[in-house]
Amino acid sequence: MEQARVDDFADDMLCVLDDERRCVSVNGAFLQAFGRREEELLGRRPDDAEGRASFGALVEEVIGSGPADAAASAQRWWDFPRLGFRYVRIGVQPVRDDAGEVRRTTLWVRDLTDARLAQEALEESEQRFEDFSDIVDDWLFELDENLRFVYLSARFEEVMGMSRDEVLGRRRIELFPEEDRGAATTRNHHLDLEQRRAFDGYEFTRILDDGTKRCIHMSGRPVLDGQGRFRGYRGAARDVTEARQVRDHVRRLSIQDPLTGLVNRAELLQRLERVVETAARDGSEHGLTYVDVDRFRTINDRYGHAAGDHLLLDLADLLRERVRRRDTLARIGGNAFAILMEHCSLAQIERVAESVRRTVAGHRFVGGDYSLRTTVTIGVVPLDGGSRNVDRVLRAADRACYAAKGAGGDRVLVYGRPDRQAVRERRSTGREPADA
Repeated sequence: MEQARVDDFADDMLCVLDDERRCVSVNGAFLQAFGRREEELLGRRPDDAEGRASFGALVEEVIGSGPADAAASAQRWWDFPRLGFRYVRIGVQPVRDDAGEVRRTTLWVRDLTDARLAQEALEESEQRFEDFSDIVDDWLFELDENLRFVYLSARFEEVMGMSRDEVLGRRRIELFPEEDRGAATTRNHHLDLEQRRAFDGYEFTRILDDGTKRCIHMSGRPVLDGQGRFRGYRGAARDVTEARQVRDHVRRLSIQDPLTGLVNRAELLQRLERVVETAARDGSEHGLTYVDVDRFRTINDRYGHAAGDHLLLDLADLLRERVRRRDTLARIGGNAFAILMEHCSLAQIERVAESVRRTVAGHRFVGGDYSLRTTVTIGVVPLDGGSRNVDRVLRAADRACYAAKGAGGDRVLVYGRPDRQAVRERRSTGREPADA
């Protein structure tokens, strides 16, 4: 029976005590750890001099001074004479006879140092990971093979305004309905997920409970097991709202007229080029109008440049009310505007141009010390499959507007269409072109 008990702990340091706590058996591992010979320990008790110098403290660690009639164990660091400090589990196991009386007690010591050090290294690594994740602005995530969140760093709650508990176990597409799945970037991202590819630079907008918007930038890498099977994603996300706002602001500055906030000339040319290409490809109808303020130089000279700027701002507001949302209204020069109208007939373009002309003519521009009326001259160029390039379109619009001004201004002239009445008026009155 005693040998069977010893075999149960064959890999441990063992010392067997009788019912009077005298050592009756030890194994080689125990002797080696304490640097003792077997004859030095046999017959010794934990409380005599030799016992105290070796196994006495181990016994007291787990059973104290009471009777050794129950199994007990404890874990701790222990300084062994030969092994040095080792992290061990110390235990006692009573061995009973057929009557249930304790006849022997096995003292066993199991070395857990390697496992303990590995656990401490893991805990240190995890703590380091948590420390870094708390410091950086990113929040870290992990998805399982069904693309459900299984890990979120603490930073997530601060950035996203959501509790991690309500997110774990759910898919992102269930949580953020603000994602525009019709956008090309989103479609490409979900295709990456379906095909288990890495992704980077995916951005979507999250609307928080307080109504504020957060732009989130996400990157992730697929996780594969030892057999190459997909197990999910690990990645990072961060709030790029401020960066997006700065980027959008810079972009607006690059495409906007600083006075009126309208699209500037450079952006108009890019959009016009796209429309010309579309018309050449499918023969669709579009139109470009030049809107030039008559006698603007005189207004500046008489009332000052501040009044001229105020007039341009008022005029920009008037024009906004006359164009569709899909059309482009731009300021292209000091007193010149342009309207790029897409997918509409020449008749529709003329109606809009005439409406603009009448509206401006009937409007009174009022400032601090002035009240005045002015007119605009509008040149119209139809765009269709025959519109060859942007330069020709621009020259045509400029010529139409110049011809209309030459006819006295305050009128709409379509490029290529003769204005016989304007010619007769100019010949009979000797009227000069309107002041630019």
